[in-house]
Amino acid sequence: MSGIKFKPQDFRVRELLDPEYLRPSGKHRVYRVKKRKRTSLEAAQVLAELVGVPAAEVGMAGLKDRQAVTLQYMSVPVRREVHLNERDIVIEPAGFASEPLSSAHSLGNGFEITVRGISPRELSELDAHIESVREHGVVNYFGEQRFGNLRFAQGWIALDLMQGKPERALKSLICGVSEQDDEIHARFKHAFARTWGEWRECRDIAGKFGSFHSVFEHLARNPEDFAGAFTYVSSRLRLIHLYAWQSHLWNRTVANYVREVTPKKDLLMVDALEGRLNFSRGALPLDPELGNNWRLPGPRLEDVTAQRTREMYTKALELEGLSPEQFEIEGVSGFQLKGEDREILIRPRKLKAEPDGFDREGQPKHRVCFELPRGSYATMVLARLFPLRGERPHSDSSDFGPGRPTGQRREQRPGFSRDRRGEDRRDDRRPFRPNR
Repeated sequence: MSGIKFKPQDFRVRELLDPEYLRPSGKHRVYRVKKRKRTSLEAAQVLAELVGVPAAEVGMAGLKDRQAVTLQYMSVPVRREVHLNERDIVIEPAGFASEPLSSAHSLGNGFEITVRGISPRELSELDAHIESVREHGVVNYFGEQRFGNLRFAQGWIALDLMQGKPERALKSLICGVSEQDDEIHARFKHAFARTWGEWRECRDIAGKFGSFHSVFEHLARNPEDFAGAFTYVSSRLRLIHLYAWQSHLWNRTVANYVREVTPKKDLLMVDALEGRLNFSRGALPLDPELGNNWRLPGPRLEDVTAQRTREMYTKALELEGLSPEQFEIEGVSGFQLKGEDREILIRPRKLKAEPDGFDREGQPKHRVCFELPRGSYATMVLARLFPLRGERPHSDSSDFGPGRPTGQRREQRPGFSRDRRGEDRRDDRRPFRPNR
């Protein structure tokens, strides 16, 4: 959420493991892994090397944020017991299991979050926001962690593929330069962009970089087969981009739905990384046809049967130049859409907030604690509890388009042009070039 900034130690996440999963003995040893400033995949690689198994054999229930102190569980086939106690990662045995750890064994996550610089107005409204969330829940939007593609200036890869533009998708994936890049990644991205189209030269650069070598080897043999080149992009990375686009559509349509059904006096409008999010101060009136469910769309929207939901998805796709029949990716490996139901509202468990002293600048701090089901995002609870940090003035414009914090200029995206209101619009007349 824009407006709330954290230090890694401010954001603590504890995985809630199904107690039935752990056993006194079994074919898999389960470890408790505490980490900071490392991704879950990096931590899994450390565990795999300690145990002496391929990283692919490390089981996890989910991925945890790098910019946080997190505790999660990982399983490996039984080998010798290992221990590790370093500043940024601690690994210790937790028991055994009869099967590899997966998302099916997770009950969600517990959060302990320090919010700094509470203003007097925020403090005066916090109790009311907490009581409302306890009673009515919070909209179950996908959080910023889902949209790393935007933080790393890669855009919507899956959208480009749906529009039949695999070269643009591949170039965005490999060459998109972001302030989040470290020096090494930025240097190689610039090198790929400069030599794009010279596939053997790109292949040699990739060999030094340690990534995408097979992609450029394929293009050196098949210079125009950009769709086929995606076969050599890791399946994990392909799914990340597919889910990001699918989740973005869910957020956009639900935000518009919330706006439509919420009285203006109760409407809270908050900006986030991928667009404006709407919340209700009180109970959200739910459509009886929908209940507490908004379908995450599958191919061609065929599984979206509720009329209101389908109409909103159709409108969102039309703004991107797509019809429902084009909402699928054909001929590109690893981008198979799968729809599923997702709750519109969730109710955080054990929600509380209490004063936590003052920071070095003398600003008050609060500790906010709660538990969420798997697949829900703590940042959305914070957005609801502290809406002033991203709140926008009311307007009559649609929420389907991208949002940005009031008074801030968002960086123009590659392949887009600015309209008179300062919003980005796709401009296919301009050649796509990565930022340099």
